[in-house]
Amino acid sequence: MNFARIPWLTLLLSTLLLPLACGDNKADGTGSSSDTGTADEVGTAATEAGTDAGTDAGTTSTSTSTTDTGTDTSPGCLPPEIDCAGTCVDTTLDANNCGSCGNACGLGETCDNGLCVGDCAGVLCNGECIDITSDPLNCGDCGNQCNVDENCTNGVCVGGCPLGAEQCGPECVSTDSDPNNCGTCGNVCPAFCAGGACVDLCPMGTLQCGMACANPANDPLNCGGCGNDCGAQQECLAGSCECVDMAQTQCGNDCVDTQTDPNNCGQCGNNCGFGEECVAGQCACGLGQESCNGNCVDTDIDPNNCGQCGNQCNNDEVCNGGTCECWPGFIDCNGNCVNPENDANNCGQCGMVCQNACGGGACVPNCDQFQDQCGDSCTDLNTDPLNCGDCGNVCDNDEVCADGNCDSFVFAPGCNSCPCDSCVGDFSNCCESNLYDVICVDGGNCPP
Repeated sequence: MNFARIPWLTLLLSTLLLPLACGDNKADGTGSSSDTGTADEVGTAATEAGTDAGTDAGTTSTSTSTTDTGTDTSPGCLPPEIDCAGTCVDTTLDANNCGSCGNACGLGETCDNGLCVGDCAGVLCNGECIDITSDPLNCGDCGNQCNVDENCTNGVCVGGCPLGAEQCGPECVSTDSDPNNCGTCGNVCPAFCAGGACVDLCPMGTLQCGMACANPANDPLNCGGCGNDCGAQQECLAGSCECVDMAQTQCGNDCVDTQTDPNNCGQCGNNCGFGEECVAGQCACGLGQESCNGNCVDTDIDPNNCGQCGNQCNNDEVCNGGTCECWPGFIDCNGNCVNPENDANNCGQCGMVCQNACGGGACVPNCDQFQDQCGDSCTDLNTDPLNCGDCGNVCDNDEVCADGNCDSFVFAPGCNSCPCDSCVGDFSNCCESNLYDVICVDGGNCPP
């Protein structure tokens, strides 16, 4: 062996290793010797190709200098939970920290696998997501408030709570599972409620319904499943809502006497007509009703049979107390019913003619201060029966103008305030009106 060549070999290797070191510093920006290739790798690279040694070494440096980016669950938090401001949360499910700390989902959205998904599952009432099937303040519709002694069951206001439930304010609750009324009304749990006591987790054998740990076999508000409310006079037995009184019939979530119930007369869903009563399971004309051409009518309030069968009031008249009279708020001027509030030929009184327009019972130069204008009448299209919803749209004499719609109505016999037992069937909406007093309306709105 010629040892004289060894210094030259050393010089050659040094020359090859110099760009290798420089290339490594440029690759990761740290200059750390721990990321450079091994001596064996360098030797192999030098044997295979001169300048390729630096390239291969640089590639080796890049592939071995990766950083672990896994989520730090922090001490005390168990996966999949992480620490968000000192609290362990599951960002795959937490709507206030969905996907990452502080990422809150919008109104009505839920967090599903770290993503905000879905719209409001209920109904938006004044910007708030409401379950109108059970909310006594918005029962069946926004703003439809049940009476104090009623609860909302499947969107219908019914009296009393099911057996096993307790009334807390306007709501019927199960104090065994309600986290806001756990054990007793007003006792709020920080987490879950089970068996009338606050707990950290729902115990085995219970069904988690939100923050409530319910026993679906006997929970009256989660009977057989979450949100399945039993009705008044019912109890939850083996996961099914049953009538407490065996003599009653279960119609939907209500227990009724089909012999007397006008909404379930003889059988479930058989509604008696307006003014009819359910007698021995048969619909019949009630007290104060007369049969006119096969229909039960109250001749005190029926404009087509006012005072007696066949006596029909004029289109601008209503039947009140068996007598045809002008619409409430209207006056009789020479045999015609007029509205003195906006009639330019009878403004404020019969015969008072306005030069420009009539509004509020007085002649005015224009209708700028009023809601709407129809010709020379300053009016409100939401309430004017002669201009209901649009100029010239006249309601019939058995209709009122409510929110711009002509809705059928009858005077509520025997009632001075709402609710009124006379308002049933299609005319179930009881309204207390300044002009009409107490009336039953076939529609969701009431006149002023």
